[in-house]
Formats: sequence, C-alpha cells, structure tokens
Amino acid sequence: MGAVRVITASVALCVAVAGASSGALANKVGVAAAVNPDAFSGGKEIRIGKSIFYNERISTDANGVVQVLLVDGSTFTVGKNSNVVIDRFVYDPNKKTGEIVTSFSKGSMRFIGGKISKNPGGVTVNTPDGSLAIRGGMAQGAITSRGTIFSFLFGNEMVFKSKSGKVYTVYQPGYTLDLSSGVPTIRPTTAADIQTVLASLSNSNTNTDGVTTDNQPPPQNFVILPQDFQQLIIDATGTRIDDEILQQILALQNLPQVQIEDLEETSIEFTIGGYGSGIVNDDYYGDYAIGASSYSTDFDYNENSDVITLTLRDVEGSPQPYEIDRGTFKFSPVSKNNWSLSGLQLIDHGGNPLQVINKSGFAERQTQALCANCNFIEWGTFGANYSYYDQFEYQQDEEIQYGWWVGGAVTAFKDLPTTGTASYAGTARGTIVSDTYDVPQVEGRGDLGMTWNFAKRTGQLSISNFVPVNNGVYNMPALNVNGTMTMPGNVNRFSGSINGMAGQVSVAGGANGSFVTDLTRPAAGAIGNWGVRPQGLQNPNAYVATGIFGAAAKR
Repeated sequence: MGAVRVITASVALCVAVAGASSGALANKVGVAAAVNPDAFSGGKEIRIGKSIFYNERISTDANGVVQVLLVDGSTFTVGKNSNVVIDRFVYDPNKKTGEIVTSFSKGSMRFIGGKISKNPGGVTVNTPDGSLAIRGGMAQGAITSRGTIFSFLFGNEMVFKSKSGKVYTVYQPGYTLDLSSGVPTIRPTTAADIQTVLASLSNSNTNTDGVTTDNQPPPQNFVILPQDFQQLIIDATGTRIDDEILQQILALQNLPQVQIEDLEETSIEFTIGGYGSGIVNDDYYGDYAIGASSYSTDFDYNENSDVITLTLRDVEGSPQPYEIDRGTFKFSPVSKNNWSLSGLQLIDHGGNPLQVINKSGFAERQTQALCANCNFIEWGTFGANYSYYDQFEYQQDEEIQYGWWVGGAVTAFKDLPTTGTASYAGTARGTIVSDTYDVPQVEGRGDLGMTWNFAKRTGQLSISNFVPVNNGVYNMPALNVNGTMTMPGNVNRFSGSINGMAGQVSVAGGANGSFVTDLTRPAAGAIGNWGVRPQGLQNPNAYVATGIFGAAAKR
C-alpha cells in the first residue's frame, strides 16, 4: 500500500508504426548523436498508457523488434523470435512507486528502468531458470538453445533467485549472470555476450551461430559495451535514467507517433486507506472505551517512508468522551512488518492540541490473509501507552493493549456499481473484555457477512460466532450482532448500527466500512471497523468488543 491520493487504472493501448523521421526531437540534447539507431531499431513501438494492467503479451517473429514504453518510463525492447509477457504493472504516478512483473521465456530482451525500478523489488523478470530482480538501471539477456545469460549494464544491482531458492547478486555493471552450464555463474561480460543480444535487438543480419564466451578477456568497466551505451550511461545521473533520454532513444528509431483508436477504455480510481480500532483503558479509573477511526482517510501507509499514520476518535479510557476528541498515532518502521510509535498528537473537542508527556507503542503487519480470497487486503495489530496533561494540568494515563488496523485500495465513489447486488464473506478480528465472564483483554475472531444493493446503496452486515481465539481457556459464549448499513453521501463509506447478544449480555454499537478494489473489480472486497458494548443500565464493562473486518465478494 502507499500514501496515494488518486490512482487511475486506465486501460488504453496506442500503437505507432515505422516510417517517419524524428531528427528534430533527437537534436534537443547532446546524447542524441551518441546513440546508435541500429541498437534500437525495430518493427514497431507500443506505448501502454495504463497505470495498472495485467497479462500484456509481446511476441515477435524473425522479421521485427518491438519496443514497449510504460507510463513510468520503463522500456522493454523485445528482440526477434522472442516472447515476453508483462504479467502485472501497477504504478502510482504521485509517489513514483509500483511493481512490474514479467515472464521472459524465449529470445532476447533489454530492460531500461524507469521510476519503478528505483524501488527495491520493483521489477521482477521470471524466467524458466528462476526470477530476476533489476534495481535502478539497465539489463539485457537472451534465452537460446545454448543457455541463458543476463548482462547487467547499469544501475544498483541485479539479483537472481534460482528455483532451488539460492540467490545470486550482480552489484557491478559489466558483469553477466551465466546460466548456460546449469549452475548460475557471475563473470565479466564479454563481447560475445553483447553480440548475442544485439544480433536479435537490431535490424542487422549478423549471424551469431557458433559464438561462445570461451577465452574472452574480462572487461574494464564498460569498455566492451557498444559506444551508444557508454554515452547513455555517462549522461544518466546516479541510478536514474532520465525520461528525456528515453524519449529520444525512441525517437531515434524513426517511428512516427501515429495513435490508433483505444482498444479498450476502463478506469478504476482509488485511494489507499483503511480503518483502525482498539479498546482504550484508563489506568486510574479502570474504565474501557472504544477508540476507532470513522473514515478510510483516517489510515495511511506511506510506501516511500514506510510510515503508518492512524487517527482514532475518543482515545480516552472512559465510556463517555471527556476531553480527547481524537488521537493521531504515527508508527515508524523497525523491520519489514514491524513499527514503533514515533509520534502522537492528541486533540481536544475544541480543536486544540493537548500536551503529550510520554508515549510508546508498536504496530505489526500480519502476513497471513485476513480472510479467504482477501490477498488484496492488508491488516495488522497495534498498541500504545501514552500520558498527557488535561485542562487542569493533571496527568492522565491511557493504554490501547490490543488494537487493530485494516487497509486496501478504496475505490472512488464514482467507480462503484450503481446497479445489482453482491454478497461478501470474510472475517472479523478484534479485542474482547468482559466483567460478566471474567475475561481480560483477549483476541477474538468471528465470521463477517454482508449483502449489498448498489442501486439502493444499502445492505445488511452481520458478525457471528465471535469468540476468543483461545476460547478453550475462557469458555465464553459467542457474540452475534447484525444491522443495516447505508451509504447516504457521495463518498465510498457505509455505516450503521449493529446490535445483538453476547451470551446473556445485550449489546449495541456500530460499524464503518468502505469497498476496495483488487485492481480489476471496483467492489471486490469490503473493509472496516466495528464495536459494541452493553445496552441499557447494565455494567458498562459487562462486555466490550471492537475490531476490524475484511471480506471478499462471492463470485
């Protein structure tokens, strides 16, 4: 996930064919004269103007070369008699982050990295021998009857993971990963390696039969690379391939920009968002309150900094809100799936900040799926201890022992279906505390079901059989609640009251949620939070539960 405000998944394919000169554009900067057109010449160019797409196949015969330019600036040059499939392309133009996953099964290919390749793990090339990750630069390779080679031309690193799980890393340009012997070997790139690939990537008829890498001297830096690449590497800054250079490389092919009508036009706009919830305990009075987010924008995960920001309402340990209106928790990364609380802002009901004395806490991402068919939904836990001075300068101490968060790609309201119905099935996770059943704060799990009428913008949500995960210890009756959800405004947010029973305790509360996309279907799933506590004059701590949910649409 990323701190993306709007991403458009637009499906539109434009094709340009060979024939016209573009020398005027080529003369705009000095690198143009240094690039050899033969190295980039080909039969056609494909510009894919999509931020998100899947399964784009590029196959060539013996007569032509295809270049594919993606919207992040990445370029694939696919040689003669070659087969490459872009399995998945996801790009956030605001954050310059995303993912490219390709399958390269035959022939030759050159990859010039754009914005995505600067991010670790951004570009993956799957081959018959294993998977290749390219970071921040250029690489080219060939799969032939004599074996497979990949040469690292420029950038940070090229990492190969074999099918057996062994990892081989090329850190220095001018070296080649050789898989021809069956055992991966990293060695200096030779002229024969370059010639093998260029013979397929250019219009020349050079015969490479019989060319081997035996007895070739090692390179000195880039001396064995063609002159065009030497200059291109010199003019590239750091690990970045400049967009203008990429545009001119394409222009030097003498390809006119002739746009054909869009083959398909669909779009899904979304923002990355989510919900959080937790039981807040006042250390002095021993009361419990439910602190929860109200909107999907209350949760944010920034892919650039890996920082999680979560805003919760009523984070004060009392059944009735007194001074705190909301708290914004900032979690900074410790490792891939763990964060520590690095910032906390508490705001009173008048919009004024309260003085935070101390704070500590954590957040954790859960790696297992929240529910069946929910791989596009992220979720995890968090906790916090914090103290602040109230308006009378008294110190107040609060704790969220077990909190929960859930996130995903929240679909833009305009892209939600306006007709039809759908059913969702998933999981509710959360925390339970009960004086009646003598249960401290424990983790709970139950089933989440929802039906939705998109035309009427209303539906029914239920949580059933919600019990402690280790209920053999607590022997606690199940919580079963349900209620009507509505979406009254022009925002992808549904909410409503829920009520039911937890054994002999009558409970009531509410739920908030939003529909999320799996990047193919606009309402592929639903995420949100929920919470209940006793109704009427019962002990306010007789049964308190809150948490998050995630569900996938039934197909």
